[in-house]
Amino acid sequence: MKPNIVDNENLFPYEMNEMISYAELQAATESFSPANLIGSGSFGNVYIGNLIIDQNLVPIAIKVLNLSQRGASRSFLTECDALRRIRHRKLVKVITICSGSDQNGDEFKALVLELICNGSLDEWLHASTTAISTSYRRINLMKRLHIALDVAEALEYLHHHIVPPIVHCDIKPSNILLDDDMVARVTDFGLAKIMNIAEPCKESSSFVIKGTIGYVAPEYGAGSPVSMDGDIYSYGVLLLEMFTGRRPTDNFVNGMASLIDYVKMAYPNNLLEILDTNATYNGNTQDMTQLVVYPIFRLGLACCKESPRERMKMDNVVMELNAIKKAFSAHTYA
Repeated sequence: MKPNIVDNENLFPYEMNEMISYAELQAATESFSPANLIGSGSFGNVYIGNLIIDQNLVPIAIKVLNLSQRGASRSFLTECDALRRIRHRKLVKVITICSGSDQNGDEFKALVLELICNGSLDEWLHASTTAISTSYRRINLMKRLHIALDVAEALEYLHHHIVPPIVHCDIKPSNILLDDDMVARVTDFGLAKIMNIAEPCKESSSFVIKGTIGYVAPEYGAGSPVSMDGDIYSYGVLLLEMFTGRRPTDNFVNGMASLIDYVKMAYPNNLLEILDTNATYNGNTQDMTQLVVYPIFRLGLACCKESPRERMKMDNVVMELNAIKKAFSAHTYA
């Protein structure tokens, strides 16, 4: 029987299937053809492929680890341990894993994930700097708010609704994928830390800072242990980047050392000067500023406080974002 080609998330179980073989992944990706390579990172490459699940041909993403990279095997185990426990619509689902040998007898490890094929948030925010910018459109102001809420809900789930909690450790636009409905899904748990509440993490991160430059909480650089507060800081930077269109690694003028300083310079009276010009909106500018722009930047700065204890918790962030969304909707349909 010829398999049907489908795109149905109900085919993806919440628990992992039996492990898949290297030969099956090789067939699914046409021998890991460069034409099927859709992304790469510090721990390996991501390929698009097709896998038969319940007699349906399902498009998938295969994350192949570069095992020569220091920490890659640990990353694989960390990601498997995290992904097998999460059940949330705003997190990329795992289908199965592959752990064995390739055709040459060398060790091979891969994660098989649902395919989210509408690009990353990074590609959408910074389309003008990418080679495939024509594939992306502008994201208006309200769509950015919805995406910010999607990511916040995913982090709220990881921090507050599973036991033990999971700290993602690498929140940034390239780790947020957008589906065809522009719903955000958080991915890449290679650096994640599963917290032990009874015995807090004591490892020093002085030998390796978990995260990406520009998004890493300042206390990590001083050797503080991984915490949910670190994710909140990264999320705050993400929020500021989403609404300014500026990367945290950009060069800023007038002695400003960071994206946070850049926003603080404009806060609260000159926020329209730093709002991304692609973040378009309908309606009165003053109303949009009061209802959305000002509250969003206030929230971003509250997440980026220097002291971890002063940062908002993710459940409060979700509450604030829902309030902003509700106030805007009430104004729009009044």
